[in-house]
Amino acid sequence: MILESERRLALRGSKLRALVAAAGGPDGDHEVDGDYLFDGTRLWVLAASEASEGVLGAAVLRAGSHEDSNRLLAISVCVDDPVVAATVARRAEALQSPPDVFSIDGGNLVPAQPAEAPVKAGEARISDGFDELCRGAGVEPLLEHGIWRGEVLGLEVVRVVDETDISVDGGPVVRVGVGRFDREAGALMHGGRSDSEALAAAADLVRAQRRVGAGAHPLATLARERWLRHDICVSPETVDLVDLVPVDPADERSSLRDPSPAPAIGTGLEGERVLVVCSVGVDPRLLGAACELVLRERPDRVLVVLPNRDVLTPVKRAMERLQVPALVVGATCGWEKV
Repeated sequence: MILESERRLALRGSKLRALVAAAGGPDGDHEVDGDYLFDGTRLWVLAASEASEGVLGAAVLRAGSHEDSNRLLAISVCVDDPVVAATVARRAEALQSPPDVFSIDGGNLVPAQPAEAPVKAGEARISDGFDELCRGAGVEPLLEHGIWRGEVLGLEVVRVVDETDISVDGGPVVRVGVGRFDREAGALMHGGRSDSEALAAAADLVRAQRRVGAGAHPLATLARERWLRHDICVSPETVDLVDLVPVDPADERSSLRDPSPAPAIGTGLEGERVLVVCSVGVDPRLLGAACELVLRERPDRVLVVLPNRDVLTPVKRAMERLQVPALVVGATCGWEKV
């Protein structure tokens, strides 16, 4: 398995070297490390991801290892999928000295044209009684990407789904559970309980695990960036904001297990519009998400909030590439012991 991984990395390195040569890049035996080639003045990147979320962040974080404090390194990103390349090219427009983004066409590099901005999901009417159902169980109702959901400390425990084939009145129905499989299982094993009873039980179970000193239970570790956003939205003064409300993430999550930077929009002490992005760890998705959100929300400044231990120099340098002022700050998280 290790030999196969090394062979695949070597093949990608050879592919990148050939692409750089075909594009008229500098000759010579330059440093190649799998998906990266550094020619002394420019970092060439062969995007390994089939999705757009982590491409920019991975490239800029790697470029930081070759930069000094006086200059931003030039970056060229080569992407196999033209759709992904177009999305990356659009997001790069939110950066200073944006990377050159190319789509790979056979053995050639073609400059990628920025994609159109994604169409925002329509406003979904909250189903009758959903707000009351959630708040009765201490659950926060939230509209995200056109779907009504309910969260406990950032973890989804209920949503309104369109199942017109089984709904009595032919409309959306409420499904309780953490994730799709839990919702489906709950629908099959309702046990005669009302939605309010099922939701109260699910919310209590989540609260029992999402607490200070929480261990490695999935209910404690899933979507921690959203847990952090919840805490900051409840107490925006901790980051010197007047108010703060969640907004749609840059990308819709396909799974609860997929990290996804959690954004919110607030008002600063001087009335400025502030984009807050919460993340955990060193997530290559963070920069691309911030770019998309800057283009969509048009903030006056950006505030990236991380757990204190994750406030690292490479992350700060990456976020400094944004065209709007950006500050990375640390926070004591709800799962940490003070």
